[in-house]
Amino acid sequence: MRKYIFIGMMIFSFAGVLQGQEINSVRFENIIKSLKLDKVKIKEEFCTEKKMPNAENAYIAVLPILQGKEEEDFFVIRNYIVITDEKGGIKNQYFDPVEITSDAIMLRGLTIDTGLYNISSEIRAFGLKVYVQNGSQPNPYSSETISLYYPAAQTLKKVLNEFELSRYSGEWDTRCTGESDDDHSVIMMDKTKTNHFTDLKIKTISVNRKTKEVNGDCKENETSKTSYRILKFKNGKYL
Repeated sequence: MRKYIFIGMMIFSFAGVLQGQEINSVRFENIIKSLKLDKVKIKEEFCTEKKMPNAENAYIAVLPILQGKEEEDFFVIRNYIVITDEKGGIKNQYFDPVEITSDAIMLRGLTIDTGLYNISSEIRAFGLKVYVQNGSQPNPYSSETISLYYPAAQTLKKVLNEFELSRYSGEWDTRCTGESDDDHSVIMMDKTKTNHFTDLKIKTISVNRKTKEVNGDCKENETSKTSYRILKFKNGKYL
C-alpha cells in the first residue's frame, strides 16, 4: 500500500508549503491601522501577500478575520482582501462574504494566484486558493478551491466563487485494500467570449485507484479519464 502512504505524505507536505507567502510586516501594520482591525481577530498564520505582476507599486494581501470565538480545532474566518502600495496604503479593499470553516476538515493554507487570468481585453484577474484537508488515515480527504477577483474602483469584483480545482478522497484498510479518487482541474482562457468576458475552459483529469491483496502482494488497478467544460460569464460571475 505504498502508493496510498506516499499520496498522504505528499498532501501533508504540500499543505505546509501553502502558508509560505508571508506578508511584509510594515505593510501588515499599516493595513491593520487603515482598516481599524483588532489584531486578536486576525489568524496571522494564514495571512499572505503577493506582488501584482501587471501593476506598478501594487501588492495583494489577504487577512483572515475570525468570526465568533475560536475553539480547539474549530474556527470560522472571512477574508479581507486588499491591494496596497509598497508602504501598505490601501488602494482597493474587499471583505469577502464567504465564511471558511476549519473543523474536522481543516484549513491548511491560503495562496494568492497571479496567473494569466485575462478575462477580458482590459481585465486581468487574480485568484485566491483555499486548501483544506482532514486528518483521517483510513478515509483521507483534501480539496483546493479558487476564487477570482479583479480591481474595480476602490473595491474588488468577485467573478468566480470557490471553484474546486482538486479533490482527493479515499477509503482503505491502512494496509492494502482500498479505493481512491483523485481529480485535478486546470483553468484555461478560451477563444470564445460571453458578455464581453473570456470563457473559461476547464480541463479535468480524474484518476481512480483500487488496490487489493492477491497472494500476499498488494496489487493496484488505475483508470483515468479527461473531461472538459466551459464556464461562461453571466449576471456578473462565471457559471
